Amino acid sequence: MTLIRYFRYHLIFISLLMVLACTVEVPREGRLSEVEELYEQAQYQDAMNVARFNLSKNPKDPASVTTVWKVQVIQGDNTIDYVQQLYFGAKEMVIDFGESSIPYMGRALMEDSYNTVRLFCLYALAEFDDSLSTSYIARVFEPTYTLGAKPSNVTLEFLRGEAATVLGNRKYTPAFEGIAALAKTDDAEIASKVAIALGTMGDERAIPILEEMSKKYAGKPNDSWVTEVAENSLKILKGGP
Repeated sequence: MTLIRYFRYHLIFISLLMVLACTVEVPREGRLSEVEELYEQAQYQDAMNVARFNLSKNPKDPASVTTVWKVQVIQGDNTIDYVQQLYFGAKEMVIDFGESSIPYMGRALMEDSYNTVRLFCLYALAEFDDSLSTSYIARVFEPTYTLGAKPSNVTLEFLRGEAATVLGNRKYTPAFEGIAALAKTDDAEIASKVAIALGTMGDERAIPILEEMSKKYAGKPNDSWVTEVAENSLKILKGGP
């Protein structure tokens, strides 16, 4: 009888827990903050006002500081040069702010309508040598990855070339196929970045790819310097002097 009473009370206790669990409000995954929602709605001035208010209370609020950087990017001339100059000035602040901004930068790299913002965020993520920032950067090589709708001189090839440099230095071999596919580019600057990345990554599968790149650019008088870059990477992979 005592055992039956114990089980009865135990069942009642479990039922109460289930009811209480159902009444707990669980935040929606990926829910945007107010400042992020204003940015997504292209209400940039309002987003900046809210961001400044948030930062006056918490100078380390990652959603707000990321929003400020994004708005600063889109207020420029929508070019690679502008982004690079802006990032050079903000680099120390990005590093000082720390890794809490990584998810916000990563989401912008994946989804932002402005490709200059995506480029800025890629540079920011490159400052943090951790698995999360690396995984965000590697996603630009996914077949389904596409650029944002806003026009700029940031091409998909250029963005992937910058990503290749970062991932090569980190020896992130899961991105090998994506970087290797970029070796087919006809842009000498991007090709040189790919060649360097394949060499520093240290994956011997890159040897025939680099050999092909060396031959391809040897016949281009204005871009023959890429051949030297490819040959240097081949020496690294083959263990030559």
